[in-house]
Amino acid sequence: MKKCTDINKVAIVGAGLMGYGIGVDFARTGYETWMYNTREETSHTAMERAREALSLFVEADMMSAAEADAAYAHLHPTIHLEQAVENADYVSESALESLSLKRQIFADLDRLCPASAILTTNSSNFTTTSIVKENRMDHPERCCVAHYFQPPHLLPLVEVVGGEETAQATLDKTCEILSGMQKKPVVIPVEVRGHAGNRIQSAIGREIRYLVDNKICTPEMIDDIIMYGFGRRMANTGWFVRNDLIGLDFTYNAAKSAGAEPWEPFKERVERGDLGMKSGKGFYEWPDCGKAINRKQNTDLLRYLKRDIEEGKL
Repeated sequence: MKKCTDINKVAIVGAGLMGYGIGVDFARTGYETWMYNTREETSHTAMERAREALSLFVEADMMSAAEADAAYAHLHPTIHLEQAVENADYVSESALESLSLKRQIFADLDRLCPASAILTTNSSNFTTTSIVKENRMDHPERCCVAHYFQPPHLLPLVEVVGGEETAQATLDKTCEILSGMQKKPVVIPVEVRGHAGNRIQSAIGREIRYLVDNKICTPEMIDDIIMYGFGRRMANTGWFVRNDLIGLDFTYNAAKSAGAEPWEPFKERVERGDLGMKSGKGFYEWPDCGKAINRKQNTDLLRYLKRDIEEGKL
């Protein structure tokens, strides 16, 4: 993990379900991290959760006990917003999903933080512009979305999305900080409510509701289908890599057989001979025709299969 030398103090505004884990990531990297909650009880809970999270890293041999203790010492709980954000260089807001609340918080942050501080929201729903616009902020250019997924200290993905007035330098610096913490920032160039990851999850959720409401599947069946099927596979291949693996001509021909026009991104590739891994190029280039990723996927799937058998799940 690599700390940015010009980032010294980090503030987590709302160290609840998500915020404490974000704080753990910053503390592990060596940043002095202040975690703000409105009540002493929630601050105490956040510190307990942080300690448990750090212990898991030790158990996984990803940190030594001494390193975990040092990271914990970088965490500073407070119930005073001014204390948390005074002289902060970077702020991550994870308050409740209320637009009015987030707008008030960002107005306060704009007033209390140095002009150079980057202000980010972990909102899973609201865009930067919806929070900042018409909010009488002096420095809207330093605001952006940096949206994590639960649990944030264990999942690398962070969606980074600017607003109408966000400076490119803000996005670049946010990605630099996150990359140094061994996160996987994905910059989404267009604002849309829910960003990208949650929209994909919501699409799956809509189909699940249909299957359950129409008594086609039970909740248990749905979970088994995901956990023992495509969900496990997608960890290695995502969606577009998977189609490259299957062969884009397979999907192309299936659409044609059903009397439908193939989706244009598939159509244009297949018709110029880019069929996926077997041709060396599809959505991605595959100089080894996908041998390495196939082996990695199969090795991981065998590991899970072995675990399931040993635990009596199959």
